[in-house]
Amino acid sequence: MESPRYTSVAVALHWAIAILIVGQVAVGLYMHKLPNISPIKFDLYQLHKSSGLTILALTFVRLGWRFSHRPPALPGDMPSWQKLVARATHWAFYALIFLTPLAGWAMVSASPTDIPTKWFGLAGVPHLPFFDGVANRKGVEDILKEVHEYLAFAILGLLALHVGAALKHQFFNRDGVLQSMMPRSRGQWASIAVILGALGAASGFYLFGPAPQASAAFEPTIQTENVGANWTVDYDASRLVFIGEEKGRRFEGAFEQFTAGISFDPDNLTTSSIEVEVPTASAATGDDLRDASLPGAEWFGVREFPAARFITTDIHSLGGNAYEAVGTLTIKDIGLEIMLPFTLDITGDNAIAAGGVDLVRTDFDLGAASSWLDEENVALNVRVEFEILAVRKN
Repeated sequence: MESPRYTSVAVALHWAIAILIVGQVAVGLYMHKLPNISPIKFDLYQLHKSSGLTILALTFVRLGWRFSHRPPALPGDMPSWQKLVARATHWAFYALIFLTPLAGWAMVSASPTDIPTKWFGLAGVPHLPFFDGVANRKGVEDILKEVHEYLAFAILGLLALHVGAALKHQFFNRDGVLQSMMPRSRGQWASIAVILGALGAASGFYLFGPAPQASAAFEPTIQTENVGANWTVDYDASRLVFIGEEKGRRFEGAFEQFTAGISFDPDNLTTSSIEVEVPTASAATGDDLRDASLPGAEWFGVREFPAARFITTDIHSLGGNAYEAVGTLTIKDIGLEIMLPFTLDITGDNAIAAGGVDLVRTDFDLGAASSWLDEENVALNVRVEFEILAVRKN
């Protein structure tokens, strides 16, 4: 006996969503076990989010098609209780494949790290707006994470029940229920291949496509051409780096953008001054997961605090080419006085300044509220170093 068949659109969506769900669960279990320092963990999380949003969109299409196209009737000799279980299982599946990616989206939106989501690296996906005013976003994130995981395991349980029932109908009842959803024509196979092929191509583009463009130009509030500034910085030949330690491993990063206004005369230090402004969104370490976390609220919080600033209050000589700049360093609106030793070598109209300072990141609320830092052993001390090439203005 053969049951009436589902439509070609329903068949294609059913199998495409099913394959995506199995892949999502497999990737989710694998990436969850990876350490945070894994170079592929960030990419897997981004692909997991992209696939989840795709499943959510396809589920909307599948539900719309389901309401507008009546599915084939269940076999007439099937017991009433089995029909009830079958219908309940189907609707539970719809609810789970809708709620699971939605819970994941909500979890990402609630996270205080504010890690952005880009659909396969092609288009930005905004956070859900319901969590902007929540005080304990970390607690909400943890709850949603558990909900997301429980829903995923519920999908696995229903999937096992669904597959078992399909096999029972195929090999014991022999009533053609399984055949009603199996692809038959080339068009049906082609539809499934097109959906999965497009997502595979998008995944490949994200993983192996061109690197993202550098951040947009920074508009400084400190003007380098202010009255009294007598040096122009050669930014291409200068660098501002920071050095930290994670799990006992040293890592180095750089601020790819900064601007400085320098008024300096070795013979008249009382009138000399230095002002530096750094867009914190330009921080980069070469590690995707770490770099995606740095702009978040637990670290630099670039949405609310887009720049760090250092403004000198005093510069004095330490003898020879050695100097010390005393000033206020402000990060996340926390201003602390620091002493910055540096060397300065002037040859003609060219000057090279080099120096550095040791900072305690929690003094500036950098990672101070991150509960996972103790586990990851992110060192409190951070070394900031610079090398500036400047040219005297005529």
